[in-house]
Amino acid sequence: MYCHFRRLCLGILLATLALPLSVTAAGMQMGSTAAKSDTGTMSMPMSDVPAHFKPTRAAYTTDHRYLVKLLSLPSPIPYQKYFTVRFAVYQGRPPHQRLAQVPVRIFAGMRHGLTHGFAHGMESSPRLVKKDGVVTVSGMYFHMMGPWVLKVTVSGNGNLPSAAYFELPCCGR
Repeated sequence: MYCHFRRLCLGILLATLALPLSVTAAGMQMGSTAAKSDTGTMSMPMSDVPAHFKPTRAAYTTDHRYLVKLLSLPSPIPYQKYFTVRFAVYQGRPPHQRLAQVPVRIFAGMRHGLTHGFAHGMESSPRLVKKDGVVTVSGMYFHMMGPWVLKVTVSGNGNLPSAAYFELPCCGR
């Protein structure tokens, strides 16, 4: 009796462990990927068609201390090719004066349906060069089609960093 019960428990345990693996493998075969969230695993379909919307050209940081304007962006954004963007940071309240020496960081990624944060970033490491209040970001590379988000984080005058977000469509060939 004890041996039969032990085999039954072991069989149930193995079946329980194998079930999520087969579900995940089936999801991966269907052309989607999975990510963990607070509510469990969610499906994130990957687009194989270009996104069609106008890119964000100006955005305030979340605390409205700064206004960030994209000065140049290729149109269309190239797919799987390096490209460059230029932006400037302005004082958030009128008059919108360009700020020459404000520290900035950038991150570009895709959300794949996430409301906050990113599912993944770019596969490149862009380089930032500041000159006369204009930031040139070279080495941008979008390896997937669909909507991308460029996050520009500004920190200055001893304040906490604050970010502006730009929705960018990818891509043309």
